[in-house]
Amino acid sequence: MSVSTAEILFDQGNAYAGSGDDLAAAAAFGDCVALSPMHPGALRNWANALRATGQDDAAIAAFQRYLALVPGDVDARFALGTALMQSDRLIEAVQAYVACVRQAPDFGAAYVNLAGALRGLGVLDHATQMAVTAVHLMPENIDALACLAGLHFDAGGFEAAIELYGRALALAPGHAGLLSSLANALHGAGAIEAALLLHERAYAVAPEIPDYRHNRALCLLAAGDFERGWAEYEWRLRRTRALRSLPDRGAAWRGEPIAGRTILLYAEQGLGDTIQFIRYVPLVAALGAHVVLAVPPTLVRLAAAMPMPGGSVEVIALEGVARELDMDFDLHCPLMSLPWCFGTRWNTIPATVPYITAPRHEAPTGFTQWVGARGQEPRPLVGVVWAGGSHRDDVESMLIDRRRSLPVTALAALAEVDGVRFVSLQKDPEIWPDWQGLFDPMEESKDFMDTAAIVARLDLVITVDTAVAHLAGAMGKTVWMISRFDGCWRWGHRQVDTPWYPTMRIFRQQRDLDWTLVVADLAAALQEFARNYRSGAPVISTDVGAKFTMA
Repeated sequence: MSVSTAEILFDQGNAYAGSGDDLAAAAAFGDCVALSPMHPGALRNWANALRATGQDDAAIAAFQRYLALVPGDVDARFALGTALMQSDRLIEAVQAYVACVRQAPDFGAAYVNLAGALRGLGVLDHATQMAVTAVHLMPENIDALACLAGLHFDAGGFEAAIELYGRALALAPGHAGLLSSLANALHGAGAIEAALLLHERAYAVAPEIPDYRHNRALCLLAAGDFERGWAEYEWRLRRTRALRSLPDRGAAWRGEPIAGRTILLYAEQGLGDTIQFIRYVPLVAALGAHVVLAVPPTLVRLAAAMPMPGGSVEVIALEGVARELDMDFDLHCPLMSLPWCFGTRWNTIPATVPYITAPRHEAPTGFTQWVGARGQEPRPLVGVVWAGGSHRDDVESMLIDRRRSLPVTALAALAEVDGVRFVSLQKDPEIWPDWQGLFDPMEESKDFMDTAAIVARLDLVITVDTAVAHLAGAMGKTVWMISRFDGCWRWGHRQVDTPWYPTMRIFRQQRDLDWTLVVADLAAALQEFARNYRSGAPVISTDVGAKFTMA
């Protein structure tokens, strides 16, 4: 074969690409490159065709070969960056986009994508700078406006996000993604009713997009509309990440009779979510099924100790995702679908506590000795958690954690409260606060059973919205939960109590990114708690039958 044959293949590839047959185009360009490895046009077009057919790794290699020949092609370098982003090779994507904007400082789309790649790495400040530049270059570009809006949202700047999404939506009034994103920003700012109206508009435009339906579900649940909210929440299972983890055998349980059958109930999200919804497991077992409960290893002992009157429950460790479990079962259901299966409403939440217990004598030795050495001091034992997990492998969770976690400097007002013995329940803190007298038993805590045994000895737990809040609530322990301004859907809207945990009191951040007021409220409440403790007065109402209302 000759170079002229390569040119014939090149022309064929262009014809296939022009007709929309990207697979045939990729094959033709690939054959051309095999004959003429230094053919720049074939390399570029081959890379584009490979990318169009989802062959990102091969496309990346082809783009790199092409750019070695034609380093000044900024459009090809931009396409390389996009392929790298789609392959989650974010550091390389950043490098590609940086090269783009150095070659073409007015290349607005490259700034948008650079911002997206930096966000994926958790570098919000630099990402925001790039998005600001993109909006400056393209003030009427909806991608640039939405990118900057999303970064403000990530940082808790909901009002700025609302303004930018509004500008973008004015340019594209029927854009379902913008409608859903603006609804999320309004939800974050506390405008639940306005958010729901926009979610309805997004639904009308694009009813089959799982991400938009999931966003709508969270808003409905926060508003207390459990009838629609739980059904809508099932759309989370159609999102890409969930689809990769769902069991690939057995049938999904939807609440039908299951006596005599084996059902797999499994954790799908965080540790706190698992603790919250594990309350439904005895209800499933009571239907006559043999339940296999799969939870993260750190929760196995705790789950195995749960009371299961008359039920058959086997607890196993879930090391990865449910799809990877090598076992037989007839049915399966993620724990967070159980409220939908049982038709849970705001006033029918199974709220009997404690549903998790831990023997006090199982507390770590160092903690037990520390408590014993202080005898019967008239000072309450108060556990403290100021930060959630860092989630470095999950940018969405990491960004939420930044908003829910207290900076250690904000703890000073609590540390100054007299008459209290403080115990850290913070696992593996990235920064240790300057807090004289704060006892840390968590190095000895190997799993949540150990942590629960510590909590059982405490008089009060003060925690941000993390797994320990759920643990203390599930144990019926007095717990004060500090909620970020855009609190999680499960805590309702502006409530200070919750039917999920009758012994919980919620202290809500009153302004975006400002912990001053909520910590001052906590310190004042803690002073009163300590006074009541010393005087023997009641420190909390534990009336499980209390009525909870939506604000």
